[in-house]
Amino acid sequence: MRSENALTTIRLVSVALVLAVALALLSVHVERTGPALVAYGNLCGPSSSDPCYQPELSGGFPVAYLSDSPGTSVQRQLSFIEDDLRPAALAIDIGFYFVVFLLGARLRSRLCSRSRRRPP
Repeated sequence: MRSENALTTIRLVSVALVLAVALALLSVHVERTGPALVAYGNLCGPSSSDPCYQPELSGGFPVAYLSDSPGTSVQRQLSFIEDDLRPAALAIDIGFYFVVFLLGARLRSRLCSRSRRRPP
C-alpha cells in the first residue's frame, strides 16, 4: 500500500511539473509593454541621430521572462531564439504553475474523499 501511494505521488508530481513547464512556456503569448523603455533605432530627434525610445515588449505570466531585443531580433515580436530570456523569471513562472496544479490536485482529492465518506 505504501509503494502505491509513493507511485501515485511521483506520478502526480511528474504530471504537475510537465503541465507547469508547458503552461509557463505557453504564457509567453501573454504580452505586455512597458514600463521599461528600450531604444528601437536612432533616427529620432531634430538631428535624426537621437535614440528612438519605445516601451519594452515582454511576455510571460505571472512574471515576464522573455523581452524583445530590438537590436538583434524582429521588432515587436517575441522569439525564444533571438530575444532576451530571463531564466530566474521563467523558474518563478514554472514554480507558480507547479504550486497551482498541486493545490488543485489536493483540493480535488479532498473533495472526492469527502463525497466517498457520505452515505448515499
